[in-house]
Amino acid sequence: MLTLRDYRDDDAARLVQLANNPKVSRFLIDTFPYPYAIEDAEWWVREGCLGLGMITKVIDVDGTFVGSVGLTLQTGWRSHTAEVGYWLGEAYWGQGLATLALQRMCEQAFAEMRLRKVYAPVLAPNIASMRVLQKCGFTKVGVMVDDVVKQGRFFDVHHFERCHPSVDRHSTATDAEN
Repeated sequence: MLTLRDYRDDDAARLVQLANNPKVSRFLIDTFPYPYAIEDAEWWVREGCLGLGMITKVIDVDGTFVGSVGLTLQTGWRSHTAEVGYWLGEAYWGQGLATLALQRMCEQAFAEMRLRKVYAPVLAPNIASMRVLQKCGFTKVGVMVDDVVKQGRFFDVHHFERCHPSVDRHSTATDAEN
């Protein structure tokens, strides 16, 4: 059974086992280091996962830490939105676990946090992540060409979003005023 739980101090060693893999880190933001050392993991479980505006959970399957999913809540005029990110250890790819974890995180975002929109940027080569997002009801809304540099290469970034079920995606402030 898949659950989302808070990080614990004893997760550090397992985090290194899963995250110290170039295949895991290759499409993640640069703040997710490779190589992933025990010091990185200890910092993450102690402080990093508790960052301001962040809600980060361990993806746990039958008592085994298999990956992570998290939201970064936006502020100001975007305070109704959050960016979502997720990753799994390589041994857990292709089993539907990312889809299930993302679905649960979105349900929490809409029901408990009352967010209007959750969005996800995805590097162009990461087709598997794009499929996960689409299975969870996300819609591709655009592509930013040569938007990020990772390991010395420029990548296009595909942007996906999912709105709260009650949101009419085509309404605007002008529509509401009429």
